[in-house]
Amino acid sequence: MFELEKNDKINELIAITKSDSGISGPRLALAHIELGRKLGEQLKQFNPAETTIVAMLRGGIFFAEGMYFEMGCRLQTFDPKHEEFVRPKTQNIILVDSVINTGKTILKVMEPDMYVASCVINEKALPMFEDRLFTVRVSKNSFVGKNIAKQSGNAGPDTTMRLFNLL
Repeated sequence: MFELEKNDKINELIAITKSDSGISGPRLALAHIELGRKLGEQLKQFNPAETTIVAMLRGGIFFAEGMYFEMGCRLQTFDPKHEEFVRPKTQNIILVDSVINTGKTILKVMEPDMYVASCVINEKALPMFEDRLFTVRVSKNSFVGKNIAKQSGNAGPDTTMRLFNLL
């Protein structure tokens, strides 16, 4: 696993992305893009011509775009709720989502030679991805995303709803 090294700027962006920040819409989306760029800076070992970023829709789109902008590779989207996965024809494939809670959605399409990137991953999902994971941070928190503004018990504001200013 690779976890992004933290500095003041990274910590400011992380604070914006956290569920309890109260921040939604373009400001949150821009934080995801910037964190994606910062993670992409660390992935120079991937040949752009042989790498495809696969943005898991909808929540992973902005984070994946940041990686794409920085890496200059290929980009495609995948909606696991409405599409069958079509494996890109490049050597390197990075499945990207903003939040990985259980990891089950990604595991349905992941193959042993694919990588995963996330803005945040729950610590319980780490063993599923081992040395194929690139992330901004690891969290102990786990809750079900709902159409609510503040976390209450095991339910909290859905990241995708926040990203698209739908709360």
